[in-house]
Amino acid sequence: MAAVAPAQDGRESLYRESRVIMGTAVEITITQTDPQRSSAALEAAFREIEKIDLLMSHYRTESDVSRITRNAGERETPVSSETLEVIQRALHFSQISAGAFDITIGPVFRLWNFRKGESPKENILRENLKKVDYRRIKVDLKKSSVFLQNRGMQLDLGAIAKGYAADRASRVLRERGIENFLVNAGGDLQAGGFRERGTPWTIGIPHPRIPSQWIVKLHPQDAAVATSGDSEKFFLKDGERYHHLLAPSTGKPARECQSVTIMSPSAMDADALSTAIFVLGPQKGFALLPQLPEVHAVIVDRRGSVLLSPNWPAGVLSPP
Repeated sequence: MAAVAPAQDGRESLYRESRVIMGTAVEITITQTDPQRSSAALEAAFREIEKIDLLMSHYRTESDVSRITRNAGERETPVSSETLEVIQRALHFSQISAGAFDITIGPVFRLWNFRKGESPKENILRENLKKVDYRRIKVDLKKSSVFLQNRGMQLDLGAIAKGYAADRASRVLRERGIENFLVNAGGDLQAGGFRERGTPWTIGIPHPRIPSQWIVKLHPQDAAVATSGDSEKFFLKDGERYHHLLAPSTGKPARECQSVTIMSPSAMDADALSTAIFVLGPQKGFALLPQLPEVHAVIVDRRGSVLLSPNWPAGVLSPP
């Protein structure tokens, strides 16, 4: 375990620790005057994230997610309350986005190899698209079980679980008396309170084509920020960019956005919505927001134009 190293910051100390969990770097920063309390709170928050990884990683053979996939088309799978909560929320976003967000995308996603620059053949893609349909996920709340109706279906919570983990870690910190913190779960962030007395946390949103340049800065307080972009996993072929944000309707990369950043009270919601709105594109994506209180968006469209949703709270968004 990495040591918790304090860096003096006025009358308080900034404690920061980073670990690799859920296949990504998870960093937690807290502002606290008591080193012992800070260290114990950090440890508890990381344990919570590790718990979520054990439940929801499709790489772990005994996770809830892996068991649901193994039982697809055969029988329902009893799962934890945490997994059930995330799947229910995912289905909510699938419904309001008309399937732009779909946690059964796995059979199609796994056909692409972005590291090697390989795309699937059309006939194989079409066949696997038949296995993608969030409406074939059946949840039984009384039994706390999940059932994928068709064989070959796969569950993948990669576009929502890290946000949920950030929310859960934040809850643990607050329960231990830590009010000022920043949880960064692979780019899904939950900010609590202030960085220091009266100074908010500052989150720079980079341009997807020029990473050294910020397009805006966000100053969340007790809010979450998540970004989905086509520069995270991609390859170029014949002048075309092929990236990992696939449209569930086609199994191919969505084309209307370069990046989408969401600010909302929940990191889980921000995580899912950044993906959903990326797939929908600016017009349909912005049309979702009136039904989502306290959710705001920054979109870089396919031409590189920066688009802001209306009614941002004062002091939260600033120029770079």
